[in-house]
Amino acid sequence: MEKARSLDDPAFPFTDGPLPGDLLLAELIHRSANDLAVACAEVHIAAKSPTLAEARDRLATVAARLHALASIQCLLQRPRTAAIDLGKQLCELCHLQAEARFADQGAFIHLRSCDIMLEASRGWALLMIVSELLTNTARHAFTEPGGLVQVELMKEDHEIICLVSDNGIGSQSAEGRTGTAVLAELALRAGIALAPFPCDTGSSFQLRLPIAEGEGLHDRGTASW
Repeated sequence: MEKARSLDDPAFPFTDGPLPGDLLLAELIHRSANDLAVACAEVHIAAKSPTLAEARDRLATVAARLHALASIQCLLQRPRTAAIDLGKQLCELCHLQAEARFADQGAFIHLRSCDIMLEASRGWALLMIVSELLTNTARHAFTEPGGLVQVELMKEDHEIICLVSDNGIGSQSAEGRTGTAVLAELALRAGIALAPFPCDTGSSFQLRLPIAEGEGLHDRGTASW
């Protein structure tokens, strides 16, 4: 079995130094606790189902959600290759997030993407940021069914742009949140410009990073979940 790497390992994928371990650990514990609390609540509801068939259906839904959450954690492990297909992994991430966090709300994710072979550490950082934005949207944006999140990955001049938008109630104040600090640190160390994007409804965030030599883009099309 391969020995787990410390965050102080020089192979950790940012040249400016490792992301503080206590920050990442605090966010992981916080996120996992929230996910497990939701799963426990759903199991409790299933236990009160009036029929065995209904209880079985509810437990199957819980199992599917937990499987999707575990798959997200696997997808977001630090890559061990020199480059990743960002468009492909973003598509998989959106599909898993839709199953894990949005389906039970009656909300949807629409993705327009392209195939981008991106240097692994920068691609990993962008995926981590998008995943956290989607998680925050699922938790705070929608008060009724029919919500929509749009994720767009595109090229503009010599930059890769990723836009994450929703038609919800708008972002709440995130000052002081551990997740916000993690996003800011990841973006800074990966050379990603992360900022709110003006919109009339809901919330929108834009990520911009320069295209390095050898990083190619090809249109991938659209998908919805």
